[in-house]
Amino acid sequence: MKRREFIVLGGTAGLLASTGMSFAQDSWPSKPVTVISAYPPGGTSDILARLVADILTAEFGQQFVLENVAGAAGALAGGQLARSAPDGYTILVSGSAPLAANKVVQANLAYDPEADFEPITVFAESPALLTAANNAPAKTLQELITYARDNPGQVNIGNPGAGTKGHICAAIIGQLEEIEINHVPYRGSPPLVADLLGGHIEFALDAPSNYLPHIAAGNVQALAVTSAERLPELPDVPTVAEQGLEGYEQTLWFGIVGPKGMPAEIVAQINDTLKAWGATPEAQEQLASLGVRPVLNTPEEMRETVAREIESIRPLVEAGLVQPT
Repeated sequence: MKRREFIVLGGTAGLLASTGMSFAQDSWPSKPVTVISAYPPGGTSDILARLVADILTAEFGQQFVLENVAGAAGALAGGQLARSAPDGYTILVSGSAPLAANKVVQANLAYDPEADFEPITVFAESPALLTAANNAPAKTLQELITYARDNPGQVNIGNPGAGTKGHICAAIIGQLEEIEINHVPYRGSPPLVADLLGGHIEFALDAPSNYLPHIAAGNVQALAVTSAERLPELPDVPTVAEQGLEGYEQTLWFGIVGPKGMPAEIVAQINDTLKAWGATPEAQEQLASLGVRPVLNTPEEMRETVAREIESIRPLVEAGLVQPT
């Protein structure tokens, strides 16, 4: 069997992996493939999109070219993908909002993520991380909850976009504790991080990798992780459940889709390539450095993930805890 080597291209550093997989190459890809990133450069979703593009470029010997289409919590990117030809030359890599939540969070969405996308795989997942600026009025989750009760309408928690998992995680905390939280959506993670560092917003709920270096430097504080277990990179930071919200568990995920009708053979080639890469120790280490872990499930399993996500968010919208935009 021909041996292939995965080498990170573009700006992603390090050796990805070597695998024993090979594919019978047909006419695809015979030209560059567009990889849409739904968020601005610099955030976790965009870093993972670049990583996916590099892996596929190394495997198929054809350029997978990243295109940032940021705006409207990923809806602009989702709309562009939905309008693309389903020929395998356009895919989207994104956090879950444009792939699921936007269906119920955005009132006039120009596409349906269930009807208009062809699932390829959930690439990775992680907990969300609740962080605080150094000038924030609370240093723990319970202090935040107490402050919110004593100061109704005064707690602002930033997220990287309406309908993102950071938004949903905060809404669920507000629901469980019966406190008022002002959700402040940003156009991706980089401007949210900048405002948190500058003390312009007190709290943020977002992917951990955007904040790990700033936590290490003492420039922001980590209050809680939303998963059932602590984050290995932050072993001293307790979970939300450990801080009194028993049973609380939320994770954010990053997926890959194509336009509806994308050939099943191409979907399988991309899925198999990424799954082979994700099984290597190098991949595990690289993703861990970003605060995420590989998932790399089947297209059908991703379809089920999307459906569950939509149905879990719908009651929050109906109860008015997440306002449609």
